[in-house]
Amino acid sequence: MDILDRFIENAKISVAEGYYDEIAQENVKRISLKNRIEEQFTVIAEIKHASPSGEYSYREIDAEKTAKDFLESGADAISVVVEPKIFRGKLSNVPLAKKAGLPVLFKDFVFSDEQLNAAAGADCVLLVVKVIDRLELDLDEMINKAHENNLEVLLESYDENEMKRAMETDADILGINNRDLQTLTVDIKRTEKILELVGETKKPVISESGIKNADDVRTVKKAGVKGVLVGTAIWKANDIQSKIRELKEGGASG
Repeated sequence: MDILDRFIENAKISVAEGYYDEIAQENVKRISLKNRIEEQFTVIAEIKHASPSGEYSYREIDAEKTAKDFLESGADAISVVVEPKIFRGKLSNVPLAKKAGLPVLFKDFVFSDEQLNAAAGADCVLLVVKVIDRLELDLDEMINKAHENNLEVLLESYDENEMKRAMETDADILGINNRDLQTLTVDIKRTEKILELVGETKKPVISESGIKNADDVRTVKKAGVKGVLVGTAIWKANDIQSKIRELKEGGASG
């Protein structure tokens, strides 16, 4: 069993325990993350209580205040990690983040109807090709189910083969994760390598994980992505708002 297997097993336990049944949200005003990414280079700032590699851990985060801080410092969208066992996430952070008026991404190891129903309070849901494959699920069916819940889909890949498959789906946004979830090692050059191999994409692409500073943002932007998703670097920073402004500066240049 590798690290990804452990993440998936924890997600199965959370589903069985009814974790995803606790919040029902209705009449949610949708804000398109895809449109935001297509309009401008996008910095998605992440509400994440803990890093999977142990780089930091916060027992409590004021999600509403944090989302407001993200907005004021120029973030274009918010990712909310809801996985409770390793990342210490909370479903209740999703509606709190929505109050900032930015697009909100529901981030978890999603494979079940219960999770997709819980994600309905967000604007977009993360689906991971490798997770879907490990569980031998139908990728297109998962994307369709998300769309039926009025959710956009950010489809995440780890190599060129997964990316080529993702490009042929109805996913709204494509993501490249620079962190290998089998080992937790990070290499931001993964984004450049994959995009060189797959060529031009019709869907907007973002780079995830390992983005630490403005130079990193410029590096992946030059590779062809339309945005970045950043969590750990923000939460390890002495000043969260200054770090987001730095990342925005990287996206505005290069």
